[in-house]
Amino acid sequence: MRVGGALKYNKLLFVNVAPLLVLLGCASARYLPSSSGTYPPTSSVVVYYWDKPDRPYMEMGTINVKAYSETGMLEKFKQKAMEIGADGVFIKSMDNQLRFDTHIWFLLVAPIRAEGVAIKFKDTSLEKRQSEKRFLRGKG
Repeated sequence: MRVGGALKYNKLLFVNVAPLLVLLGCASARYLPSSSGTYPPTSSVVVYYWDKPDRPYMEMGTINVKAYSETGMLEKFKQKAMEIGADGVFIKSMDNQLRFDTHIWFLLVAPIRAEGVAIKFKDTSLEKRQSEKRFLRGKG
């Protein structure tokens, strides 16, 4: 009698907890480059919401993220941006409308889908020094 009750309890616990664990662990990021340049990975990135940075930069490409929490979304943006060598990412759009998720067929969930732009800051001091050297050599 006791064994059957414990088994029933474990099954009930699994059915109720497993979907939550799946939701917490599922997040994905996809990168679509807009240029052919590649960069070494970076160790940190700056995340901008809606507003573009004030510093000069170039757009490296688009990062699309799907996550089930804002924290998971930010982590995926940072992880993918560092992986491709970006200095930052600005988030252009977010959508978390309730819809039937095809990957988790038994749940009606509200995943966050977000799009951001990976950026590489331009080193204006380096560009200025290089242009001064060209001018002094008579090549500018």
